[in-house]
Amino acid sequence: MIAIDMALDFVLEHQLFGEIWILSDSRSVVQYLDNWRDVSDQRGMDIFNKLKTLCNSSVLHLQWIPSHVNLKYNNIADSLAKKGTTMPQAYVEPLTYLELYSRRKAFVNISWRHPPTH
Repeated sequence: MIAIDMALDFVLEHQLFGEIWILSDSRSVVQYLDNWRDVSDQRGMDIFNKLKTLCNSSVLHLQWIPSHVNLKYNNIADSLAKKGTTMPQAYVEPLTYLELYSRRKAFVNISWRHPPTH
């Protein structure tokens, strides 16, 4: 959700209107945003306010894509995200429940795919 929020900030700041595709390999985030009536946390509300602003001048698409299946742009996005985690940040907001859940789920998925050797 942080990446989507920052991407929407970038689009609004640079006035990149038209057809906008938001692709995410986080199924839980896409489902969360798809159920917009149930969103109650601050980050979710911020995202929806930005989406509402963009709807006036853009066509928006939100789509889930599978991860780790050698999709060119997914691999590029993953490498950029890894680079971004090493950059200093002035302020980091506390993680929401959904963000914590997503990180824990990813960790569990990796541990099931690569069990420890005995």
